[in-house]
Amino acid sequence: MRSSIICLLLLPLGLFAQHCGYDFAAIIVVHAHRANNPALEPHLRITLLDTNNLPAVINGQDWNRFRPNDGRSVLYDRAWQPHFERYSGQVFPFADDNYVLVVPSHLDYTGYSILVQDVRNGGMGELKRTVVPISNSDVYLLCGTYDEEVYPPMEGRPNFAPVDIILYPR
Repeated sequence: MRSSIICLLLLPLGLFAQHCGYDFAAIIVVHAHRANNPALEPHLRITLLDTNNLPAVINGQDWNRFRPNDGRSVLYDRAWQPHFERYSGQVFPFADDNYVLVVPSHLDYTGYSILVQDVRNGGMGELKRTVVPISNSDVYLLCGTYDEEVYPPMEGRPNFAPVDIILYPR
């Protein structure tokens, strides 16, 4: 009887425990490249747009800008992520050299899209502005997977693949 009471008292503590640094977080990975060239295109501004085609915000804060997965533009304090040096500076090893955005995992991303802009030459780059719709299948959970070299298959979900965006000249 005492053990049952102790378990009931400790149960709420377990419900609020954090399991990893990415609880309730997911990632969207984008591979933007020119037609007929699979190499990742540098110097892009990639923005997550909400269902109103506006840059996505949560509680008034921007969280819509994709960043290269090189770590230099994402992490200011690399000490909290000990695997950083092991993978040549990539924050999320499974995402390779693509653009990444960490997002809340509990949102419904139906109707969201990704805006890609060439920001060279004062925003008048040589590539056309591109908007690509996404779905919930393009959003991958991070807890327990963020430091994997290969994103593990998950039951009921398609295997991991970056959102492939083909860019065309102006």
